[in-house]
Amino acid sequence: MARKPGPPATLKSIAAEMGVSVTTVARALKDGHRISPEMVRKVRETAERMGYVRNLEGAKLRTGKTFVAMAFLGFSEEVGDSGSVGLLNGIHHRFAGTDYAVRAVPVDPGGQALDRVREVVRGRLADGIILDHTELQDDRVKYLLEEGFPFVTFGRTELLSDHPWFDIDNEFAAWQGTDALLRDGHRRIALIDGDPRHTFVRQRVRGYERALRDHGLEPDPGLRHHSEPAADIARQASAELLDRGADAFVCVNELAFLGARAGVRDHARADLDRIGFSLRSGTNLASYVASRVHASHFSRTRAGWALADLLLRVIDGADATSCQQLAKTELITTGDLT
Repeated sequence: MARKPGPPATLKSIAAEMGVSVTTVARALKDGHRISPEMVRKVRETAERMGYVRNLEGAKLRTGKTFVAMAFLGFSEEVGDSGSVGLLNGIHHRFAGTDYAVRAVPVDPGGQALDRVREVVRGRLADGIILDHTELQDDRVKYLLEEGFPFVTFGRTELLSDHPWFDIDNEFAAWQGTDALLRDGHRRIALIDGDPRHTFVRQRVRGYERALRDHGLEPDPGLRHHSEPAADIARQASAELLDRGADAFVCVNELAFLGARAGVRDHARADLDRIGFSLRSGTNLASYVASRVHASHFSRTRAGWALADLLLRVIDGADATSCQQLAKTELITTGDLT
């Protein structure tokens, strides 16, 4: 039977219906702080039955919050970017059921968008920020630390001041993928990776070179290509690396892998089935390619969820050192060794 129209449900009317205090109802509907799980359940069921809808405008006035979180993400236009889309999906999943709305801000991966970050802080356009593509001495992070503005980065820096971050163990991932190719018998393994000014790229180079030395090989600088990850650039780079004797490729992500594979296919003297590939992966794309691929995998959706979760904790006042997480990749190999 449909509920009869009437005055909108309020915290006071819910409290009166249940015979509890308004404070108990407010806490149960917010985060359950100092309220038993059973009481939280009863309050929320009653609120739903009575058709309660939180007045966010009133909450904004009372708290001074915007209930907006901004995610600064880089997107590729060449073949789409499942990585950033996956991150955003995870961020949305974590914020679902909270009062927060998420706004994605597309940024040029080649630029830090410091001016845009300043606009958000000065205009109080959000309560917190998620940053991607961190640098060793990241000006955005320095600025946010100085302003005391809540944020979390996808990736680490080398700043002296602690700050919240979530990161993949990129050194391990690159070591893992390179080691797998070496165990397949490849010896002239090329690295197609991002711009070295990004922290994660420096980490990946260390892992790649460590794996080569573990197998008694000295890294060849001529087998490394660095640029912003893009399929068209990787396609051209792979052809040049094949001319230098490359027999396998360690790729920074799915875009670089797709480009490198296309470049190998284009190359007149290359046998696609004899060339090895590994990549750092946040999706299942490699499993749809009809060749042997080693993927150092950690779900980008899980990464996005973790970033959003950390940001909520920072907004609530958690200490930076308690909001730092490092995740390991899982090696997933598809296809047969020919």
